[in-house]
Amino acid sequence: MIFLSPLLLLGLLALPALWWLVRATPPAPQEKTFPSLLLLKRLTARREDAARSPLWLLILRIAAVALVIFGLSRPVFIPHTSDTTNGPLLIVLDDGWASIPHWNERVAAALSLGQTALRNGNPVTVVHAARSSDGAMPEPFTTQDGHALSEHLEHLHAHSWPVDRAGLADLLQRVDLSDKHVLVLSDGLASPDDAVLQAALGKSRSVQDMRWNACDILRLSAGPNSDGALHAKAEGLNCPSRTVTIRAVAANGGTLAAFPAQVGEDKTLALPALLRNQLDHFTLEGMTGPATTVLLGDAGHRRPVGLLQTPGDTTPLIGSAFFLNHALDTVSERHNGDANALLGSSLSVLVATDGALSGDQTRKRVLEWVRHGGMLIRFAGPGLAAEQSPQQDDTSAEASDALLPVPLMNGMRQLGGPMSWGKPQALEPFPASSPFADLTIPADVTVSRQVLAKPETGLQDHVWAALADGTPLVTARTEGNGEIVLFHVTASPDWSNLPISGLFPRMLERLIERSAGVAGSGPTDLAPWRMLDSEGGLVMPPEAARSIHGNDLSKTSISVTHPPGLYGPAHGTRALNVFNHSAPLNEEPLLGRRITPDGAHPDRPIGPWLLAAGLLVLLVDFALSLRRRGLLGPIAAILVLIAMPQAQAQTASALPTLPASAPPAALETRLAYVLTGHDDVDEASKQGLQGLSDYTSARSSAALGHPDGVTPGKDDLAFYPMLYWPITADAQPDAARTKALNAFMDHGGILLIDQQGAGTDMDAGSGGAVRAALKRVTDGLVIPPLAKLTDKHVLGHTFYLLHSGFPGRINGQPVYVARNGDEANDDVSPVIIGNGDWAHAWAVDTSGNHPYAVLPGGDDQRTQAYRFGVNMVLYALTGNYKSDQAHYPEMLRRLGQDNPDGQTRTGSTDEDEEDAP
Repeated sequence: MIFLSPLLLLGLLALPALWWLVRATPPAPQEKTFPSLLLLKRLTARREDAARSPLWLLILRIAAVALVIFGLSRPVFIPHTSDTTNGPLLIVLDDGWASIPHWNERVAAALSLGQTALRNGNPVTVVHAARSSDGAMPEPFTTQDGHALSEHLEHLHAHSWPVDRAGLADLLQRVDLSDKHVLVLSDGLASPDDAVLQAALGKSRSVQDMRWNACDILRLSAGPNSDGALHAKAEGLNCPSRTVTIRAVAANGGTLAAFPAQVGEDKTLALPALLRNQLDHFTLEGMTGPATTVLLGDAGHRRPVGLLQTPGDTTPLIGSAFFLNHALDTVSERHNGDANALLGSSLSVLVATDGALSGDQTRKRVLEWVRHGGMLIRFAGPGLAAEQSPQQDDTSAEASDALLPVPLMNGMRQLGGPMSWGKPQALEPFPASSPFADLTIPADVTVSRQVLAKPETGLQDHVWAALADGTPLVTARTEGNGEIVLFHVTASPDWSNLPISGLFPRMLERLIERSAGVAGSGPTDLAPWRMLDSEGGLVMPPEAARSIHGNDLSKTSISVTHPPGLYGPAHGTRALNVFNHSAPLNEEPLLGRRITPDGAHPDRPIGPWLLAAGLLVLLVDFALSLRRRGLLGPIAAILVLIAMPQAQAQTASALPTLPASAPPAALETRLAYVLTGHDDVDEASKQGLQGLSDYTSARSSAALGHPDGVTPGKDDLAFYPMLYWPITADAQPDAARTKALNAFMDHGGILLIDQQGAGTDMDAGSGGAVRAALKRVTDGLVIPPLAKLTDKHVLGHTFYLLHSGFPGRINGQPVYVARNGDEANDDVSPVIIGNGDWAHAWAVDTSGNHPYAVLPGGDDQRTQAYRFGVNMVLYALTGNYKSDQAHYPEMLRRLGQDNPDGQTRTGSTDEDEEDAP
């Protein structure tokens, strides 16, 4: 133990004086003659003073003062270290993923050994073995100040990529090691360049290798095997076997299942299909870090199913979609909608009821989707049977056949009933090559009607299920990278009782498991999206992270340029894990003389503890003194009375303070704009939204108040239906803003992003800078796949019928919205992105004039900009209710009321441009 302020120990010289003061004898009593002796005998002494202080009180006070003096002298406890070499010290700190299990102990050992060297007057140099986030080897840190060393080590953290022995050796070549003692805090894991590092260390005075228990280094590998089943394995070094627990975790952090396994054991993980579709990653229980976390990404394990249906399909107990919904809900993630909505999202399987694949364009899109890896499951019915009739147009028949696994015969076959000699057929056992091979067929499942396949050569190669008489029930064929499957019966009980049997969902589950994960070829180059940090959490990628070609992902080893994490688009990520393309774990040869970390702990200051103990003893002495004088009770009561109001005040202050008045945006509907820090842009945004609010209030039932300027992340956005965000060239990313905007869109708000005409004739010089800023500030925003806005979208007829574009101050600029709306928010697009500079077109100054010109259309174009703004506001307020208008022509056609005179109406009328919708 040492004292950082030893001069204060001179205070101990005052202890004898304190002893003398405490032990001082009170003055002798004076003798007085008093005649009334009888009166004195009747007096009783209330208090007796001791001639001398008690010994225990003397010791108590001496100890209290001594503790205070020792505490003020700043004593420091120095643990015993395993080595005390003299001379400059160079510490090589391994900070790759293998150092995570004992990271805190490594930092503590480096601090302890560095402090020892500094006390001996020797400089300390710290060298890092892993590359920093920018891809470069960190420069050596040299200091002779203990506080600077402590600050440097406190801010270090382990990386999720391995150490770079070759880069470390090259760095040490540039350092003079001739007079230095080198201490390597090794992670103990072998790498191909260990010999190069050992040669570089040979130039130093001495080399010591401090290691922790290498058996704590584990690496988890997991994923589907060639048999399709999930397998996992916890790998370690050559150590005694032990049991670990592998946890299957969902995206929300909940544990789906836990599997005990031995280190080195290839464990089969049995997960039901529904849980498997919710699986997000695997971890080892009680361990953190990238090596014990296995990400799965979106591609390959999620198998979303889309259900195409026709009107009336969802009728309870009658419609085909009703039975399919109930069957799919138990085995998969299901989405319902039309072909445009479903094919625009990430799907693995598309299920089509009878009649759902009407229209040549829909069939072409579905066929292209299948060829890119999707699985189409079709169900027969009267519509499909009618399509095969001889009266059908040859071209239509060919287009229909492209989405059938086998050619079909005309009409349908009826088994049983008053008009048939036959009887309903049972199912024959599934063939060995069928995905349903080991499923048990209930004896009561029968088929009364079916569409028949044409008996052609090779038909049996496409049959996955058949009836007892050998006619096909389920057929399939490969189309491009995908598959087309046909059930020759309806999805409702009209033709068979299969849809109401327990066999039906199990057959669908087998087909879904057979599918190839999220469909679509995806991007060729996978950009880093989120990376694993040293705690096993997902963070933004480091500066040095680079894209990976999709075909090279399975062959890529982790490094600072390719750290473990998720690559690709946000809704179609692919995972790169520590175990990918990695060599088996082996122990690293010793780099020097081995030493143990026992006793390598930092100095511990004990002065505060001694000072606190001394003050506590003095407080006890004070309390005892008050008690002897009978004052402890009254003083304690006074302190309680004083403390009670303060405690009540603190309790009141701890309660959340309610605002004196409600926010203005909570009392009336208001639009808002993001403050950019540019006075001219913010003023234009304010004037523009004020003009739009006035225009909307005058022409609709929506009453809008004055717009508000907000800063996402600081201001509450919950009161605003639409937020206008002008992008400036100097805009920078902000994590708090990104989080607030994601929450705003997630709860139904619409974010209107405007590039303000950058790159157009109005502002030709800032196009590239604004686009780069847009990319920066939207990184991290959950923006769905986008599509170009057309007059077919709900925004084209929410209030005004717009057929001539969506201009702002600039005309002819494209506008983008979500390809598919958010199902949780009435299918409304959470974001609208464009370059029209709408705020300047809507702007109205205090005089009621328009301060900015609109090019090239003038007032007519400004009117169109206002109308588009009104449509956006009402779209944000009312949602997607007007989307049903798109179905009116088809509904009228089916009712026989569409254009009774037989004439076709083309073009548009002036009514589309009226103020009234």
